[in-house]
Amino acid sequence: MPVRLRAQSCKWRHFARYYTEPTFIMPKITLQRELARHDQILDAAAACFAHGGFAATAMPEIASAAKLSVGSLYRYFPNKEELFLAVVADRVAVYNDTVFAELSRSGPALRRLRSALGRLQRLLAEQSPDEARLSLELWARAHDVPALRSWVEEARARRLETFRKVIDEGKLGGSIRRDVRASDAAAMLMAISDGLVVQRSCAPFHEQRGNPLAETERLLDSWQPQPTEPSGST
Repeated sequence: MPVRLRAQSCKWRHFARYYTEPTFIMPKITLQRELARHDQILDAAAACFAHGGFAATAMPEIASAAKLSVGSLYRYFPNKEELFLAVVADRVAVYNDTVFAELSRSGPALRRLRSALGRLQRLLAEQSPDEARLSLELWARAHDVPALRSWVEEARARRLETFRKVIDEGKLGGSIRRDVRASDAAAMLMAISDGLVVQRSCAPFHEQRGNPLAETERLLDSWQPQPTEPSGST
């Protein structure tokens, strides 16, 4: 399933010490076992954080869910903040990465914007309830935990700037009207993408009716220059 994509770089960074130490080479079977254990911890932690929240979840609870001793858990993650960040990188960052990948493709700006929002919507539709709650928990706890706040600030600033750059490219290339304000338009696209995440998190409480991106498509269409309107940007 797409939402189960792993943040492989996170895992390899965790095990990088085995490759930078010249006097020791980790056997392949041991490395595979360690990676499997790493995934086991993240699965348990994601479920605990989603059900109990960051503040109420303790490391011993996660260790029990992962069928590990508390000491073994601390060998992988020195504190709850780092473990939660690893869960975020594994389960939440994939959505940001998907948006960036679609926006980075070649082609007309409006097509890339539509593709990014559509791909995000499809991924969210395949989310489990626990994973949907993790995004809201991340936003809530970012107010209190500096490491989480930094991650959220960086991720959101990058997404906002990427939206803005694609819109500016469209204006320069003549596919987006000159009077569309890139900063305002990018902020609107941020609000739409955030809304998709919140809507998915609220899915257990109401039946979704209609497609929120249908009207977004009409709005994006309105950004196209009229036939008599000169193209390009000034």
